[in-house]
Amino acid sequence: MKPSITRVQGLRIVTRLCLTLATLGLAEAAPPVFRAGAATSNITPAIGADPNIRTSRPPAAHVHDELHARCLVLDDGQARLALVVCDLRHISAEVAANAKRIIEKLTGIPPHCVMISATHTHTSGGVKLEEREDEPYYDYSAFLTRRIAEGVLRAHNQLEPAQIAWGVVDEPTQVFNRRWFLIPGSRPVYGAHDNIEQVDTNPGYKGLLKPAGPVDPQITFLSLRSTSGKPISLMASYGLHYVGGIPPNTISADYFAIFADRVGELLGADRHQDPPFVGIMANGTSGDVNNLERHSDEELAKRGPQLNKRYQPFEKAREVAHLCADKVMAAHKTLQWHDHVKLTSLQRTLTLERRYPTKEEVAWAESVKARRIKPMSTSRYSTYSTVLAYASPEMPPTLDVTVQTHRIGDLALAAMPFEVFAEIGLELKQLSPIQPLMNVSIANGSHGYLPTPAQHQLGGYETWIGVNKVQLDASVKLVGALVEMLGELTR
Repeated sequence: MKPSITRVQGLRIVTRLCLTLATLGLAEAAPPVFRAGAATSNITPAIGADPNIRTSRPPAAHVHDELHARCLVLDDGQARLALVVCDLRHISAEVAANAKRIIEKLTGIPPHCVMISATHTHTSGGVKLEEREDEPYYDYSAFLTRRIAEGVLRAHNQLEPAQIAWGVVDEPTQVFNRRWFLIPGSRPVYGAHDNIEQVDTNPGYKGLLKPAGPVDPQITFLSLRSTSGKPISLMASYGLHYVGGIPPNTISADYFAIFADRVGELLGADRHQDPPFVGIMANGTSGDVNNLERHSDEELAKRGPQLNKRYQPFEKAREVAHLCADKVMAAHKTLQWHDHVKLTSLQRTLTLERRYPTKEEVAWAESVKARRIKPMSTSRYSTYSTVLAYASPEMPPTLDVTVQTHRIGDLALAAMPFEVFAEIGLELKQLSPIQPLMNVSIANGSHGYLPTPAQHQLGGYETWIGVNKVQLDASVKLVGALVEMLGELTR
């Protein structure tokens, strides 16, 4: 016969059960902890040309400042989000997708909760190199993929309890639309395929009537600090293509990296703190925007003679970065900090029709090929090989692109895999049910310029086939999808 449980033993069992239930209740009632972690991962490609190897882009001969994948991971206790900005001209959809698969294996963060973008620095070196077997020099894509994933893992490893804040500030003095109407009769604007167009891209500084579109002067930013007040990361987005002024054959991350360093200095981040502070500047909607100040002839007449400053290498990039950092820091002093915010992410695949050349365009391309013209990349003749390639029956009729929306408390982020025109970004900000909205271009892929249908009618470099790869109303489809997704995030 089994021994019976005594009254004292029974009381002990009941007491233990009550304590266990109470502990579980306290665990359920405990508020979730918001955490953040940041890290950088060096993605600088090899330098120095090998005369025995042909490349599509000759590698650089010097590195002024290293390129990085700048990684920020957020965790609200239930969901996690990884934001990556790479100091690169472009990021391929394949590299982004492969990196996300590795990230999921290493950290458990699902691909739709990972954004990987490029800044569009024009001095990231020969990263578009031909792939050849048994030549590790050409294995940059694999190197880049792994380094991005490792950067996210390192940021994930450094998650710590954090506070978060965000803000918006205007810096209108450094952004200028680069597409211009010219004074009637001043000169014709030759577009692709020898046609005459209504606007010119980077047209010089005289004979100008008015810009063909707006700019977005806003810098939207997100700031993280530890619960003890130590700066962890600050991520910003600005609609400026790049600055330049960098010597040839030199690798540099342009003003984006200078901003990242400067904002850390202004926040008082210790360069030797552990873990290090990570500054980030993403590219907003800047497909038709640059840093070259132009004015109409009428405005120039009002201004009178002006002194044109000659900048030393890197001087202009530093000037722009410091101006942006100063503006952000002025707003940073008034931020409202949050101990916890909820994270939500949505991702969709949009299927867009690919552009096909007309018979007339193909005939023009064949004539250019026959004349053996070697054009500059922005010359109207530069599209002839693309026209012939796009006329091939083997070219897929559609292109799948990834778009994302992420909600971070009352801040939203829209990620787009194009060089998006400023007016598209402005429309998104106006229609977004979540305010403020941070736009990030060249995210999760890079599929060329994205003008509006109205801008396509005007012509200009960004509308040419090849640099624009998708249906002429693709921007309408993109805006519609993103606004719908942002609406879903509100629910």
